[in-house]
Amino acid sequence: MLRRLSNYTGNTPLIPITIGNLTVWGKAEFMNPSGSVKDRMATYILNDAEKRGLIKQGDTLIEATSGNTGIAFAMLAAERGYIMKVVMPSNMSEERKRMLKFYGAGLIEVDPGDFDGAIETRDTLSESFGWFNCNQFHNPINIQAHYETTGPEIHEEWSLPKIKGSYRTLKSPDVFIAGTGTGGTLMGVRKFLKEKWSDIAIVAVEPAESPVMSGGEPGLHGIQGIGDGSKFLVDLDVVDDIRVVGTDCAKIVAKHLAKKYGLFVGISAGSNVFAAFQWLRDNNKTNAITILCDRGDRYLSCL
Repeated sequence: MLRRLSNYTGNTPLIPITIGNLTVWGKAEFMNPSGSVKDRMATYILNDAEKRGLIKQGDTLIEATSGNTGIAFAMLAAERGYIMKVVMPSNMSEERKRMLKFYGAGLIEVDPGDFDGAIETRDTLSESFGWFNCNQFHNPINIQAHYETTGPEIHEEWSLPKIKGSYRTLKSPDVFIAGTGTGGTLMGVRKFLKEKWSDIAIVAVEPAESPVMSGGEPGLHGIQGIGDGSKFLVDLDVVDDIRVVGTDCAKIVAKHLAKKYGLFVGISAGSNVFAAFQWLRDNNKTNAITILCDRGDRYLSCL
């Protein structure tokens, strides 16, 4: 059987982060092959396109991204024999740009923070040259990837006897909380967990500088990977709460996670963990699950 990098995607552990009697369980998505949660969605989109005969070796793929999705697609494209083109706002970290180039991807930059421009450029180039548009922001397979993998993994690990013992017989976690870029992770995990634990709360996280889901205006911020200027796949009718976190706060928490817990994670993971502890405190609850989206080494130049 052919073993691909995608065979090693997923099955990441839940890592406890405890303050007093509050525990946030972070799903260690930085352990995926390209270093982020986006490996799941990229694998699903390419597998589906291959199965339907939409792409073949030598074809060109294109995606708009803040970085992690592009890196995931670039890794898979290199392995499977595709050409990868990535459209990215120019204010994303230099480490992300270098990683894309190292995988052999072609990088096209647009104005800082201009995700609408990145998506428009992607669509125009796809139509003009016949490149396959991965379309992460509106592709339902993005949600499916997390419904079929991330959600079941969380439920399975939480249900293990050794884990249940550490939770002191809690029937279910109190909340699942995650930052939203496309919204695929939040919506896919929400759908599965609600089928198993109907009383679990679902909370979205967005940057304070770009509080679009909260009714504000899009703006420049430094929590790369979330807050891309639109709610995209997020259905706010099934979200119980929205938390906003400032860039400076997210960076402080990311650094603290490295120094205190040995977790070298990215800025969006910092925002997730902060929002999770805040929600637990405000709601008098004790256990949250969140996503540690990626590794911190792709943000060294901006931390």
